[in-house]
Amino acid sequence: TAHHVGAMEEPMEELREAAKKLEDGAEVAGPYREGKTFITKSCLKRYLEANNGDSKLALTQLQQTTKWRKSYKPWDPCPKCLKNPMSHNLRVVGFDAKNRAVIYTCFSQAHDRWDADTNLKHLSWVLEQAAPLMEKRGAQKWTWISDFHGFSTSDCSPKSMMLVKRMLAHYPERLFKAVMLDAPWIFNGLWNMVSPLLEQRTRDKVSFVKSHELSDWSKSIDAGEELAHFLHSEIQSNRQDPSFWKDEGKEEGSSPQGKKYWIPNQKTGVDIVIQKEAASKDKLKSQKPSPVTDFRATAQVAKDSGCTKILFQYSLS
Repeated sequence: TAHHVGAMEEPMEELREAAKKLEDGAEVAGPYREGKTFITKSCLKRYLEANNGDSKLALTQLQQTTKWRKSYKPWDPCPKCLKNPMSHNLRVVGFDAKNRAVIYTCFSQAHDRWDADTNLKHLSWVLEQAAPLMEKRGAQKWTWISDFHGFSTSDCSPKSMMLVKRMLAHYPERLFKAVMLDAPWIFNGLWNMVSPLLEQRTRDKVSFVKSHELSDWSKSIDAGEELAHFLHSEIQSNRQDPSFWKDEGKEEGSSPQGKKYWIPNQKTGVDIVIQKEAASKDKLKSQKPSPVTDFRATAQVAKDSGCTKILFQYSLS
């Protein structure tokens, strides 16, 4: 409202002036942001909103973030995924009708997910990729879909939850919706332990849904027809017989039945690696990287142990 905007003008100016003394530049912004600047007007606004208009609290949180970014370097690639791209599954799968990034992960498709610290590094890597991709489209928030298919007691890690909560404090007012898909009863205890530590407005953004209710909850996140179709396809394929995805003796990381996984590119945006069994050595099949159809894509095809490996490299322009 106009009253709300007017009430924010004075603390915004206070924060803007105070923030000039904070360190910024490439060492804080990272390699993905245009202008190599982290402290932008939209950034200041998010920190101010997260602190209910208190410019001093916002400045303190922003100062903590700039120090964290310089030391932690959240844009550094996930070390496990560089060795085996199927170690983790979290990635940007598209954008909703309002250009917000949609981030999806499925437990059963992350093959090396039990190291809490490395999981955190993968998460920050993906978020650093997502932010400039959606900001270029005028959006500031993302939706996070956690598909619990394959979740087990080994995944019930309070340490992981607390590390994620602590790190997400450096991404205030970024979350639009968090969708917990097919969360099993064994997750309830962990959620009951952690949820009271979250602010009420954050808890209000979390919804627990079932995969068969896709048509309903996909509308609630403004998925749009194309993204909803992709999510339905991905969710269903992740629930097929696990033997369907076995590598059958092929080298680690290959997926002869055509499983998709995403690898963010350090310089240009999002690389999508698609591996598909070749119909023959001479006929190589490609697969359109829907739903991210508005990026320019180039394909590089290589034969590898009887599989087709197709790398789609998307630029941010």
